[in-house]
Amino acid sequence: MSFNRKPGGSADSGPLIGSVLSDLPPHISNTPAEPGEATGTMLLFVSTYCSHCIDLLPHIEAMTRRHPTFSFRLFSTGDEDDHRSMVEYFGWTFPIYSLDQSDMEAYFAVNYLPFAILVDDSGKVAAKGVIYNADEYEQLVKDYARHALA
Repeated sequence: MSFNRKPGGSADSGPLIGSVLSDLPPHISNTPAEPGEATGTMLLFVSTYCSHCIDLLPHIEAMTRRHPTFSFRLFSTGDEDDHRSMVEYFGWTFPIYSLDQSDMEAYFAVNYLPFAILVDDSGKVAAKGVIYNADEYEQLVKDYARHALA
């Protein structure tokens, strides 16, 4: 299985739209946002060995600034030193969790990277997809907004 493929079968990756993420790895915080604080949660999955993921890293801060009402969480195959370096370099303030690729698949059904899952404020998956750049992230946010209006 390759985590660096272009989209194709990637539409089937990730949890089903409308499903609830309930079984998270033990070291992952599932603390909900305070009422009125966040409209949803963005989960972004990357690998330190994926060129598309590495190309996306410099755009993450702008993505979080454009949508400050989302609670943002990054899941990376990197270790603590990798994450500390990323935080220092990019100035990120959101949580970063270490998760190997097999756990990304086991807990979140993520088979392709970089992959994003938008969860609404009720805890249901509202949008998901492979994202290679900020434009694809914006398309995912539009999908999320369509779900919220439905």
